[in-house]
Amino acid sequence: MRPFLQDLLQRRQALRAGATRNPAATPTAAADATSNSSNTNATSPDPTAGLADAGEGSSSPTPSPVDSIEKPAGKKPASSFSPSAAEFKGRIEEAAREKGIGNRLKIQGTGNTLTLAGKLRAREHRELLAFLRQAPGDVRVVDDIEYDDAPQNLSNPSDAGDHPVPPAGRGAIHIVTDVLGATATLRAPGGQAGQQCVTPCSINGLLPDRYSLEVRKDGFQPVTTALQVRAGDSLDQKINLDSLAKGLLITSQPPGADVFIDGAKQSGQTPVTLPLAAGQYNLVLRLEGYEPYAEQVQVKNNSLTPLNIELTARANRVSWVDVRTHPDGAEISVDGNPTGKSSPARVQITPGLHDIRINLKGFLPIVRKIAVDEGQTTFLNENLKMK
Repeated sequence: MRPFLQDLLQRRQALRAGATRNPAATPTAAADATSNSSNTNATSPDPTAGLADAGEGSSSPTPSPVDSIEKPAGKKPASSFSPSAAEFKGRIEEAAREKGIGNRLKIQGTGNTLTLAGKLRAREHRELLAFLRQAPGDVRVVDDIEYDDAPQNLSNPSDAGDHPVPPAGRGAIHIVTDVLGATATLRAPGGQAGQQCVTPCSINGLLPDRYSLEVRKDGFQPVTTALQVRAGDSLDQKINLDSLAKGLLITSQPPGADVFIDGAKQSGQTPVTLPLAAGQYNLVLRLEGYEPYAEQVQVKNNSLTPLNIELTARANRVSWVDVRTHPDGAEISVDGNPTGKSSPARVQITPGLHDIRINLKGFLPIVRKIAVDEGQTTFLNENLKMK
């Protein structure tokens, strides 16, 4: 037993001597010893590990390499909106906060489409719609706002924006149409025109009686309905207006694009109105020199669904015409503009229809009309005739 202990002491002294010769290594050695001491009974076959730990006991363990690696911050999800839609969404949210409706308005969507949802007073909705008229041309705004028709006391009975509470002995009506901006005319029992307002609106302080309400808007079928106004009552009149033109109204910038619905070419070019039944369709627009446009569109029932599309010009639109003449040396002009080149020559032009003029002094000029597709080369080989 004694020789075994002496051997252990000698190994311990050797470890201390090594640490003295290399001080920079001491913390690491101590850390290793501390780590090993916690597992001496289970994993360490070297009995000197425990003794070294006993002698150096003040060392602190070295941080784990895994713990010392800085973890990258999680990436924020990329916006699904187009730049112009994202910018206008921010402007809507700022305006909503200023008007105190930010917590009741939700804006969702994707790409260039913003969908507005929530529950607002009619007046608040009307003010919001006035702001939405500032929307960029390439941003589509879908209005799914619901009306908050809960009655409220009004300091001004003629307020046209909210659900009214009539004064004692009188009645009121609150008029909402699915198409904003319709003119509502209330006619007295004798038929004479009474008060008017623009929807959504309210008419308050009415004497109890039978009235006739007429609602009109350009492009829609007029609606007339009879009303019985009673004292203390506030009638809700929610009226749907049927469009005179139904289907899909497509405009494009620039105009003149061919229109395909579910793969079938339609008659006419943009702007065009297509009499389609309510439902979902695959729409494709094609215009020479521009990228094809494709999307799924939803046509609403009994209304004209407008769609305004800005087409993207194709990049690097290049074609050529190769001109050869006998004799050589004829000047080449494209659409009346000299190219500065003489035959034989290869002239770069844009795709489409062009007039190519070939002219050589002493010979009759030649004009040829050509149609060339993108990336195509058209060859002209002409024998010139003397004058």
